[in-house]
Parts: sequence; structure tokens; C-alpha cells
Amino acid sequence: MKIMHIVGNRPQFIKLALLYKELAKNNTGGFILHSGQHFDANMSRIFFDELDIPAPQKQLTVNPMSHNEMIGTMLINIDPVIVSEKPDGIIVYGDTNTTLAGALAARKRNVALVHIEAGIRTGDESMPEETNRYLADRMARFNFCCTALGMQNLIKEGYATDLKPPGLYHCGDLMLDAVLAYKEIALARPPVQVGIDCEKPFILATIHRAENNGAIGNLENIVSALNELHRHTPVLFPMHPNTKKIIQQHQLVVDFVVCEALGYLDTLALTQRCQSVITDSGGLSREAFFLSKPVLVVMQNPFWPEILLHGNCLRSGAVTEEIISKHRSLMENNKPFKVDIFGDGHAAEKISNALLAAW
Repeated sequence: MKIMHIVGNRPQFIKLALLYKELAKNNTGGFILHSGQHFDANMSRIFFDELDIPAPQKQLTVNPMSHNEMIGTMLINIDPVIVSEKPDGIIVYGDTNTTLAGALAARKRNVALVHIEAGIRTGDESMPEETNRYLADRMARFNFCCTALGMQNLIKEGYATDLKPPGLYHCGDLMLDAVLAYKEIALARPPVQVGIDCEKPFILATIHRAENNGAIGNLENIVSALNELHRHTPVLFPMHPNTKKIIQQHQLVVDFVVCEALGYLDTLALTQRCQSVITDSGGLSREAFFLSKPVLVVMQNPFWPEILLHGNCLRSGAVTEEIISKHRSLMENNKPFKVDIFGDGHAAEKISNALLAAW
């Protein structure tokens, strides 16, 4: 069995690491194609180095461009790789432009498509990721859901549960696998130098979503809130390259502590050491949840409503006063975290076993 993994951003590299290693136990690791969606070294190469993933056999070059241009460019360049490699199956992860381009390329070449992290729904049709999810789920022969809610969403949409394959699988979350596998390794490393004393309380914050970066007023409000919070508790902000560009372009005043984007292990260590997390990242919000850290998700329609229901986690719009107020509420609460709704830490094993049995 020959598998092709198509990946392009931080969360996909992390999920790939766990599943690739599990499949490799059966001599089925696979061919890795990097779409180039995240091309900065701190957003790409460092993850392959830290997580001990083989270098991609093929990496595309995708410069910053519109969604349609990016998806079209990826599709054009992925197609000949599929033709030459002739995989039995293609695995895509999550909900990015890379996910959709890989799914389309697989479907048009009639290659069995596997979608990891299927069934996520926010109800926000304006969100690019929502479109990517719908289409990837519909095209996939195998849909693997992280939670029971993902399964329920697909069943409501008419997906059959009694056909395997094709069919639905409730496997748990590869991101939970990763946190459990790497959290002690991350803490054992020399602390990363980021300009604050990580032995004292601090807030870890990241912002990169289009709904926050794409409207300068939203980003201004978020920066203003972080500036205010920083007056009382240090705020550390590992900055996504696109966020950095927009902040510099609009000359926003930043009073909190900024550092370059970090690798997975450094981020995992900081998440364990921090007091709380403020983010619009679906990956970091779950990692904080898994580590029982209070999380404020700055999105109108978060990808993971499960963490809002089963942990000390709140949602906020991009409004300065609301962010400050909701963060204060987080720190006053002490709601327990029900991490097992994302599985038992053996998602990679379950996915691998299901694919090997089907093929």
C-alpha cells in the first residue's frame, strides 16, 4: 500500500508526525508532499526537524496569493506528482487551502481520499475553512472524526455509518496524541529565550485568522486588549509572519512582548508554563485545553465548541473590552477539563489500523 500525505501548515505537520510513524510500523509511512502554504522556516522546516519527520519528497513553491490562486496553483502542481507516484490513497488533514487542493487532486485522479479531522462545522459560511471542510468531507472515501460531535454533524448531513469503506470513523484527535507524546520532552529542553521570565505568570497569545487580520479594526482592538492585559500580567506573542507584516504596515503600537514564530516543542513548553492562552488558533486552543490551561478563543464561531463546553474556555469577538472582560472571567473560574472527549491518545493507532484493514 502506497500512501501520499499532503500537508502545508503547522497543525498538519504535527498530525502527520504521529500518523506517519504509526503507519511506518507496518512499512507504510508514505510519500510526503509539502504544498508550500507555510514556507517560513519557523513555520515549516523546524517542525520536520523537531518531530523527526522525513523531509518531504516533494515541496511546492507557493508565494503569498489569493485563496483561489493558491488553490489553483497547488492543484496544478500536485496533479503530476500523483500521476508519477501512483499512490493507493491520499491523506489530507484539517481545513486549509492545502486540504482542499489535495482533496480535489485526489478525487479527479480517482485516488481514495482520507480526510483527517472530518465533520467540523461552525455554521459560518463566510469562513474559507468552512468551505474547505464541506468539500473535503464530501469527496473523502474515509472520514476520521476527532470527536462525537464531528460524527453527529456528518450523520445529520446524510453520511452513512454502516459502509466501511467508505464510511465514518470516530478515532480521537492526533493533536492529543502529540501533546501526550511530546509534553515531557518539551519541558526537558532548555527554555527558549523570549524576553520574559517564564517562571512567573504570563499570558501566551497568538492571532493569525483572516477574520482578525483581514479587518484592521479587529486587529487594532485585539492589540489594544493585549496591551491593557500586559499592564498587569506579561503577554508573550509569538508572531505569525502575516500578522507581523500587517502590524508593521499599519504601524500599530505594541506594548506586549513579541517574538518570532516558534516551533512545536517550544510552543508546547510555553503552553505548559503559561497562566492562560488567548488565541484564534484551532491547534493552540486545543493544546491548551489538553493541558488544562484557561483558553480565550478570539473568534465569532470557534472551530471547536467542545472545548467551550468541557473546559475553562470562553469565546470572544474582536472587541477590546470583551477580550479583557472574558479573560478576567476565565481567571476567576475553575471549571474542570474533560479531555477524553478528544479520545484516549491512540488516534494514530486507530486510523492506521482502519486504513490497513480497509486496504
